Parts: sequence; structure tokens; C-alpha cells
Amino acid sequence: MKKLYLFTFLIIAAVSYSQADCSKFRNGTFKFTDPESKKVCIIDRDGDTQTERVENSDEVYEFRVTWTDSCTYTISPTSSTIQKKPEVLKLGTMTVNITPVTDTTYIQLIRVANSPKFKRRDEVVAVSGL
Repeated sequence: MKKLYLFTFLIIAAVSYSQADCSKFRNGTFKFTDPESKKVCIIDRDGDTQTERVENSDEVYEFRVTWTDSCTYTISPTSSTIQKKPEVLKLGTMTVNITPVTDTTYIQLIRVANSPKFKRRDEVVAVSGL
């Protein structure tokens, strides 16, 4: 009987964990530091549009956002981003998985369609919108 209770508890815990609520991170302003360049990147996400810019720079890129589940979305470059940076097309669609850490931070894991070995992990902080 104890094994049945333990098994039931483990199943409930696993289901609860897998159904994390990422809805508060769908819209707003977020920032993270690029681990390689040490530049601060700012993300403005509103509906199906995501704008990314580098702090203290004129670099601005726009993407279309498609949510595939509560904590996963894909981004594709808009035509203006492709015109500014044509090499972004070679990457293909990027998939971002969000794992909430606190009420105002999350970990994003990024994978790129045309580069299966590429993986990037960033801690992202909500600046506004929550």
C-alpha cells in the first residue's frame, strides 16, 4: 500500500511540474546578458511580435512569435530583420523553452532548427509587464 501512495505522489508531482504556468512571461519587457559578448539584450514581447535590442546600441531585430504550448514558443525573423541581417535565414526557426524560476525570472533554452548542436541557456529577468 505504501508503494501505491508513493507512486501516486510521484505521478502527481511530475504532472504538476510539467504544467508550469509561463503565461506571465508571454508579454512584457525582459533582459538577459549574452554569455559570450557580455552585452545586455532587451526583449519586448507583445502578442505575436518580439523585438530584441542590444542595450546602448542601434541593433534592433523583430521576430514573429508562435506559442506551441504554455512554456514553448518559436520565433521567426520578420522581413525587416532579414533585410538588416540576411544570415539570420540560415539559422531557421528558433525554439525557446521557458522554465520559471521565480515570479520575475525564468531560464530560456534556445535551440535552432538548422543547427541541431546549437543550444543556448540564459537566465532572463522580467523588467516590466508582470
